[in-house]
Amino acid sequence: MSKKVTIRDIAKESGVSTTTVSRLLNHVEGYCSKETEQRVWNAIERLNYHPSKIARSLVTQRTNLIGVIFPDIYNSFFQDLFRGVEEYASKLGYQLILCNTDGSSKKERDYLLNLAENLTDGIIISTSNGEDDNTTIVDLHKRGFPIVTVERYGEELKDVPRILFANREAEEQVVNYLYRCGHRRIAYISGPPTATNAIRRLEGFKNGLKQNGLSADNSLIMTGNYKMESGQDCMRKILDACMHKGGKPDFSAVIAGNDLMAIGACKTILERGLRIPDDISVVGCDGTMLADLIRPKIGTIRLGGIDMGKKAAEYLINEIRSQNTEEKKVLFQPELLLEGRIKSIET
Repeated sequence: MSKKVTIRDIAKESGVSTTTVSRLLNHVEGYCSKETEQRVWNAIERLNYHPSKIARSLVTQRTNLIGVIFPDIYNSFFQDLFRGVEEYASKLGYQLILCNTDGSSKKERDYLLNLAENLTDGIIISTSNGEDDNTTIVDLHKRGFPIVTVERYGEELKDVPRILFANREAEEQVVNYLYRCGHRRIAYISGPPTATNAIRRLEGFKNGLKQNGLSADNSLIMTGNYKMESGQDCMRKILDACMHKGGKPDFSAVIAGNDLMAIGACKTILERGLRIPDDISVVGCDGTMLADLIRPKIGTIRLGGIDMGKKAAEYLINEIRSQNTEEKKVLFQPELLLEGRIKSIET
């Protein structure tokens, strides 16, 4: 095995001190002539030297690593979010460490503390898709550790940079669109009752009904957990409770709290021999590729996961570099992808 090249070898090869080599590697200017500098870089190239990131981090107190904590890396929205973070951060020389909590508050806290313990320069953390405990996040931020949250709520986070989505408004707009298309009986599959974004989406759905003079029917509202299987199960229960004797549903559309549950609902609808959107129009939320994979395509609400990820990375790197932005919160607005995916009903 060949001997690992060190800065001592570079110093000896170029006839300078190890201090001079170290300063050049860390881009500290003004300590040697251009001629000497070129001699050192030539030696580095000849010896094929690759600096130790660990050693460099001890000098700079930076690792150029960013921690990313998500509750479910199989969820397409979080995949889009990660892609956005990576696209922005990699251009500025940062690499990512991805952590999956499976919605566990203990795993989330352990990841936060471990990543903050000299391992990363900052952390991006999204909602846990459950009842969020923001204590550790607030403590880290108060200690000056750079941290940005995505789709995470709580008054205690008011001073922490946050990337949020207009959840209520999104579902209100969907109900308004469905109403204009003639739909009067609309089912809803909600996300977990402990998840703030799920609560707000359900509120938006009920607000939309009220704005159009419709009443919420509890037999048409079920609670899932943002996973595909729960969408299947909830749709099954709704169909069992709300079918005419002729085998047709007594509702014409269903909205799901995310795209995964919407796909699950589609599976149940098709298994029952019903057609989409002729018998039931389906709308999800996330705007991921899943809504385009099923045929015919289903409606969805685009959150802009990639753009949210880029904005989260921008905010975090500004925090890392002490380039604080005045705004602590960005609220992303919905984009409805419904045209050509919803059946119009004559009223």
